Amino acid sequence: MNAAEFPNNERRILTNFDEQMLFVEFSQDTSDPEEIKATFEQCVDELAEAGVDTLSLVTFVRFMATPPSKVIPEVFPWCRSYEFLSQAGYDPIDIVIDRCHQQGMEFIACLRMNDRHSTAIPYGQFIHEHPEWQLTGLGGGPPGMDYTYEPVRQKILAYIEELLASHDVDGLEFDWMRWCHMFVRGEGEQNAHLLTDFTRKTRELLDAAAQRRGRSRLPLGVRVPQTLEECDYLGFDLASWIKEGLVDYVVPSDFLLLDVNIKVEEFVKLTEGTDCKVYPAIFPWPCGDRVRVVTLAQYRAAAQNFYAYGADGLQTYNYQVHWQRRTDDGPDPHRWLTFAWMWPKALGYFRELRDLATVSQGDRHYLFYPLAPNRASTFGVKDDRIVLDRAQSAAPGSQLFRVTEDLSNPKLQATLLFKAVDMTREESLQIWLNGTRVLSKQITRRFQKTGQNEWQGRELA
Repeated sequence: MNAAEFPNNERRILTNFDEQMLFVEFSQDTSDPEEIKATFEQCVDELAEAGVDTLSLVTFVRFMATPPSKVIPEVFPWCRSYEFLSQAGYDPIDIVIDRCHQQGMEFIACLRMNDRHSTAIPYGQFIHEHPEWQLTGLGGGPPGMDYTYEPVRQKILAYIEELLASHDVDGLEFDWMRWCHMFVRGEGEQNAHLLTDFTRKTRELLDAAAQRRGRSRLPLGVRVPQTLEECDYLGFDLASWIKEGLVDYVVPSDFLLLDVNIKVEEFVKLTEGTDCKVYPAIFPWPCGDRVRVVTLAQYRAAAQNFYAYGADGLQTYNYQVHWQRRTDDGPDPHRWLTFAWMWPKALGYFRELRDLATVSQGDRHYLFYPLAPNRASTFGVKDDRIVLDRAQSAAPGSQLFRVTEDLSNPKLQATLLFKAVDMTREESLQIWLNGTRVLSKQITRRFQKTGQNEWQGRELA
């Protein structure tokens, strides 16, 4: 679909949630199944009112499932709301699916392909029973499974087949970003054919389900890293998946943070001549300190960049950070903050973000923070910053940041703000943008003797 085919020049909005962070967040204080059901339906209604096109909801994680099935009999242990619904004869997923369809929304079942969250979270018996298939060489944390072994892939395919037969899901999404690695570190490229074969078999199951239902196609989406180099390293052969028509949309994504610099055009180029769409991910955290949440102006900037390079829409991830009530008693007291008043206000951002005209008319604040100064979950370092060596009298440095704005437009005003850490009053910088030197009279310098407080960014304190 090209830009001219979007009604009113709009783009699609997809949102990805696990049930704990959407429905259970609002139903955890009651055991009344009717109240829980009404809460689930209200949450879907709020998403629909906000203009969400597709709800991608996690149904499979760590070889546990919601709802439980014959293939995966273990349910997520923290889903008490789901348990109360099931005891009353309701199917939690069918409640959500039916409400989505009533609201004209697409329901996608999301599978977290190798989630390795904290050891405090249990994992399925399948992982316990087969230590010989567990993934090694990735450091600490709970075990994942090694997709080199066919029984691992077959277990998931069996679950998918059962899910498609028992629930009216509109498609599937593979969240390869949870936890990125499907193979021993460094063996992704040599094993990429295994994931491609797995994706082909998934497409066959989806096509068979579509035929049974009298539908032309059930979509398959994939969440992958935001660079093609990382995709190749990890064994995600996007070029083959797209060329063979196996996937219907791609979500280039950081693991946790908003990345305005995603080279969307590289993913768009792979989809040329196909029906596959590109929906870059947006996150509510701008940097690793997790003290602040992304503002509407910052989301607009990301959307402006992504749309300018050909994105068909956006997918939100971990968006519940805008309103979640969780607290953390660990060493980082600011990890979870309370923004409960932002539900459902923060959903209202979606209607602005889906409209190109609205995005380009509002304030836009571009953020370019280091995403992973040490290493990303893919084992790549994403430390975008300029480091100057005082031993050199005129030490050079450069950084790429993409701003898709026509700065020659006299109606547009742009300001660049950056921090020079450990710079003294006596030192000076020459600043160049796109090969043009910024004149001294255009620069305002503010020296902060005591450094910065945590609300200005604790990473640089």
